[in-house]
Amino acid sequence: MFTNLLIHNITIFNLVSGSTDRYGNETQVFDSGTAAVARVQQLDVGGQARERLGDRDTTSTWFEVFALPSVTVNAYSHIVWGSKRLAVDGQPKLVYDGSGPHHYEIMAKEIVGG
Repeated sequence: MFTNLLIHNITIFNLVSGSTDRYGNETQVFDSGTAAVARVQQLDVGGQARERLGDRDTTSTWFEVFALPSVTVNAYSHIVWGSKRLAVDGQPKLVYDGSGPHHYEIMAKEIVGG
């Protein structure tokens, strides 16, 4: 059964739309988060991707997160798993089986220092 594979506890944080700072400028503010169960797997193929940032290299770790279709998650969400904070990369893929929505497959990149 799929739910038996969801062995990790995560918290999903979604952006609050229309958030502004004290000067009225648009800003990113996340909600207080929603707890959920999921399966989090570090990607092996390309999991340690090299990115060029200015004059230095940084290592970015990618994860795939599997979650129930009842969670609220989008391309701007952050996911906290233990001590890791992950930024969702692209729109989560809702996977269907013969009777309807089955689960989400979510690509996420670790936020270093997050």
